[in-house]
Amino acid sequence: MKYQFNAHTPSKGTNDWHELKAHLGKVSKLAEKFADKFDAGELGKYAGLWHDLGKYNPDFQTYLDDCHTASLNNQKPPTKKVPHAIHGAILAEQFCSDIAAVIDGHHRGLRDATDEYDDAKLERAKIELVSILASAQSEGIETDPDLDFDELLDRLPDPDDHPYAREVFDRLLFSCLIDADRLDSERFGNPETFNLRHDKPTIEQLWQIFNFKQKEFVDKKQQELTAKNKIVFDVRQEVYQHCVETALSKPGIFRLTVPTGGGKTLSSLAFGLQHILANPIDNLDRRVIMAVPYTSIIEQTVKDYRRVFAELGEIAVLEHHSAIQHDPKSKDESSEAEEGAIDFQHQARLATQNWDASLIVTTTVQLFESLFSNRTSKCRKLHNIVGSVIILDEVQTLPIALRESICSMLEELVERYHVSVVLCTATQPVLEGEDGYFKGFKTGSITDIIPVAKSREHFAKLKRVDYNLSAIKTNTKWSWQELTDRLNSHSSALVVLNTRKDALKVINSLNSSPIEYFEAVGTESRVKLAVKNSQVLHLSTLLCGAHRQLVLAEVRSRLKNKQDCILVSTQVVEAGVDLDFPAVYRVLGPLDRIVQAAGRCNREGTMDELGQVFVFELEEGSMPPKGSEYAKATGKTQQILQQAQSEDLYQPQIFTSYGNALYKLESSDKYEIQDDRENCLFETVASKFKLIDDDTYPVVVSFNDEVEKLLRQIKRRGLFTSDYQKLQPYTISIRHFEFRKHHKTSIEQPIAGVEFYIWTGTYDPIKGLPILGDPSDGILLPVKDLCDL
Repeated sequence: MKYQFNAHTPSKGTNDWHELKAHLGKVSKLAEKFADKFDAGELGKYAGLWHDLGKYNPDFQTYLDDCHTASLNNQKPPTKKVPHAIHGAILAEQFCSDIAAVIDGHHRGLRDATDEYDDAKLERAKIELVSILASAQSEGIETDPDLDFDELLDRLPDPDDHPYAREVFDRLLFSCLIDADRLDSERFGNPETFNLRHDKPTIEQLWQIFNFKQKEFVDKKQQELTAKNKIVFDVRQEVYQHCVETALSKPGIFRLTVPTGGGKTLSSLAFGLQHILANPIDNLDRRVIMAVPYTSIIEQTVKDYRRVFAELGEIAVLEHHSAIQHDPKSKDESSEAEEGAIDFQHQARLATQNWDASLIVTTTVQLFESLFSNRTSKCRKLHNIVGSVIILDEVQTLPIALRESICSMLEELVERYHVSVVLCTATQPVLEGEDGYFKGFKTGSITDIIPVAKSREHFAKLKRVDYNLSAIKTNTKWSWQELTDRLNSHSSALVVLNTRKDALKVINSLNSSPIEYFEAVGTESRVKLAVKNSQVLHLSTLLCGAHRQLVLAEVRSRLKNKQDCILVSTQVVEAGVDLDFPAVYRVLGPLDRIVQAAGRCNREGTMDELGQVFVFELEEGSMPPKGSEYAKATGKTQQILQQAQSEDLYQPQIFTSYGNALYKLESSDKYEIQDDRENCLFETVASKFKLIDDDTYPVVVSFNDEVEKLLRQIKRRGLFTSDYQKLQPYTISIRHFEFRKHHKTSIEQPIAGVEFYIWTGTYDPIKGLPILGDPSDGILLPVKDLCDL
């Protein structure tokens, strides 16, 4: 059925149009429900009611007719769009600028508050608004509410005391509108997909299963204890008990300081689940969000959590990360004719859009770049962060240059949006207090889950290594040969280098008979063979994720069976990777990285003697760029280690002086984001806030039959949104200069702003992508061109 005024064209195969009045009403109710979570229901209501007001424009209705005709004739829709957000924004501006901002951005994204419409466009829209309002009013749409919007906004605190309160509020209100709009569009355009969204376990169910499994594990483990592993087991139990007990506290900011191997992954989850149950909030759907810095940690964390909740199936844990970001133009930001026609294939993929899940494991990049984004697809999930427990694992990895922005954002979420934050690591950074160098969380606002004295006791009990700092203290640098000789003196050892280039040099010096390169296509079987038969193994971002998992499985097998194993790695191994070597060599780097590397030595405490950790410098070693945080932290670490009275790095207090020193080397608001936030410059903030250097290109390796089959499908039918996650395990990110070196011809971006290529050259079964070698080793084929073959 076609109505006088419509919001969307019919889905393919039907003649049922989406009535505009119905769409505005349902989006209004949904946005009001979402915004009620932070006492802004009335604002959400009118944002939803007015967001598509411009679709009452006769020109827009003609545009929809043209889109439908094109669809029936298998033609492309009209290229010239008819703006519609501006009209609702103009009306909303008369009542509330916050509503106007979110309506204006509900397709293009939040713009800077200083960004004004073109005068001619604005005047034309004002003229059109007269007839638009008449049509809307004829359908009973409320356009002149008798409501004191100023009184509603008075709930926000004084901007002099809380300069970022309005900015965070607008982000969350924007999120409510985006999710409500996309959900109702999907309900109309793709009801089968919409109906997949509604089943998820509750926090109560998760806790009941978790608590039962924990007790079952403890009972079983107690029967297997030996004198050696009892110390580790007892510390883990104490950590767990403190988490469960402290979870009864009121919401706030918490610090969980646990030595490596102390069981913080499961204990922090216990805190999150119990904390939500201990602090109920009526009519609020809540969740635990575990954010980790590396995808390598996610893989292990998700595996651990899904093992606990196996009876609920994989949907119990929402895993949200991707080596390839499809943010620039997701389908929910496509043409009006296609809005709501989303092709995601399962519930988990749907839930990543708005984080409608009880337990989410994601990256810190995904979390914080969403909180500081202006894009609709990134911001859509934000309202579901209200009332959550955010667990930040390996919090020391957060860039110093962004810490003021991060701390103030988290503080705002805690103070006004019922959020609790848990800061987890063995090497706690300084995130509290204010001085001339750093402004962090308010002094005294962080609660230690484990009392400081007890934490120090845990570190002392779990001292499982001796640090050998003699090379650093005497300023002695090793040659490649000396490092090789030392490694060859061990049957098993891990060496961690600062760069991939140095890792490859060590591999070359250790391997007397290097393995030949193979063609990239179908390499998995040859990789398995090489990994099985090579004494020297390698981990770095030169390997795709599937390759790294094969290496890790082989390393764990060898260590468990007491077989020889030399692993050469970059920093990718230092956090969240549960390896247990008798000896670790770590080239001089940031202090927290050294301690994290030491966590891969005698991890389970089963050795008769302490494990050995050697810290050294290389005569010809390389380092990340001189001005980088990494290089600056390495220089400060060298000073601290050379001046240290002892070689014991296993006490957490050493990181307080280290952390304070770092803020004197790097500004904690390096990109001056805070002033932009205070002035609600959303687009500017989004362009500045980058947790990692994104000057990279995702490259897919044709690793096995599975990815080969997928690439053939892409060639036949084009690239679908659901393909991204499937390709992620076979994707390697290469830097811009590496891309230029190996990509000989200039090409356009192949997929709506997303640069995405296929490696068609050779691939080493030990070293991975040979991008540090000769350019002739490989070429890059854009996926766009694959579709044209």
